[in-house]
Amino acid sequence: MAQQGMFGNQYQQAVTDETALRRQQAQTGGLTGWAAITNAMSGIGSEIGYQGGQAMGGQTAAQVQQSNFQSVMDSVPDFNPADTASLQAMSSSMWQAGFYDEGMAMMDRASTITAANAQNDYVKAKTKSEGGPNLADLRTQQLIDKEALNLKAVDFMKGIPSDTLEEKESLLTLFKQNGLYDSTAAGELSDEIQSFKGVSMGIERSIALENKEAARVAAALKTQQFKPVLENQKGTNAVKGYFLTNPPSGLGTEDTGTLATTIGSIMETYDNQLSTSRGKISPGVAEPYYLRVLSMPDVYNPDTEAFAIMPGDDYAFSEENFKTTLDTTFGRNGKFIRKADAARYLDNGLIIPNVTLLATVGGIGTITEATLEALNSGTLTYEEIFGK
Repeated sequence: MAQQGMFGNQYQQAVTDETALRRQQAQTGGLTGWAAITNAMSGIGSEIGYQGGQAMGGQTAAQVQQSNFQSVMDSVPDFNPADTASLQAMSSSMWQAGFYDEGMAMMDRASTITAANAQNDYVKAKTKSEGGPNLADLRTQQLIDKEALNLKAVDFMKGIPSDTLEEKESLLTLFKQNGLYDSTAAGELSDEIQSFKGVSMGIERSIALENKEAARVAAALKTQQFKPVLENQKGTNAVKGYFLTNPPSGLGTEDTGTLATTIGSIMETYDNQLSTSRGKISPGVAEPYYLRVLSMPDVYNPDTEAFAIMPGDDYAFSEENFKTTLDTTFGRNGKFIRKADAARYLDNGLIIPNVTLLATVGGIGTITEATLEALNSGTLTYEEIFGK
């Protein structure tokens, strides 16, 4: 009878499984008492019927498959799974009997053995021509050496951490330094490092792209935020509108227009400075404060007749006070509010929470919106903020 060798027999297993299932179905199924006895007797009857059918030559489907498979195996006398001719003969018989998967598996194995034998013959011939050692002995020794190296590498790496990329690279360096680089453990470790680096590079590249895009968006938003708002004589036009209800006394139409242009130009220049410096205040936020500052008596006095005609004259408009008050309101150029000036800045709405600097009892700093509301409502005194 031919031997089945390494291929096994799935059809014999099917018969075994079928028998186990039949016997399982003959059990009580958890019944008790008379029901269990009746069920058991039924199962016994079924088993007796099955055994009788078997005695008369009957077969189940699984048994038929097993019988056919065994017939094919017996058709190749002295089957040798290590011999290519025997494998090819068995493959042909399996294929003709309809066992296509098994036939193909044996054909594949025959091809593999043929290729391996050809390689062995080549190496053997080359070894013999070069006067080398016996091929079988050489390969046996190589396998022994490889296994010994692997065992040494596994023992070497015990207790050495290798979770992070740095630890893995350090361990691989130790393998190299100790002659263990050709071990299986070193090869697997090297693969892990390359995979780890690939994932890390992918993540870093993704983060870099995200950061670059975020920086681009932030720069675009900041550019938009600090875009000048008083270009194209908008500052001059705003002052002219203000002069409709606050015209400077003693000035004719032409001089009033000149004064409006002067003040407007100062506002437009300041607006561009805010755009360039990109500090705490943007041009858009600053815009409504220009006319508030212009309303300060020491900045612009519509009832003063003289208008900077000669040095020493009274000024209807003070450019210096205008710029200083703007700097103080916006907390720029080191300007801050002292207690003596707090009321006039507060009354004119020129204290901006978290922006305007004040000389408080705790030092120079800003105040919160809640503190500002408390000052406006009178629930908080200047002394509590600035001290006595």
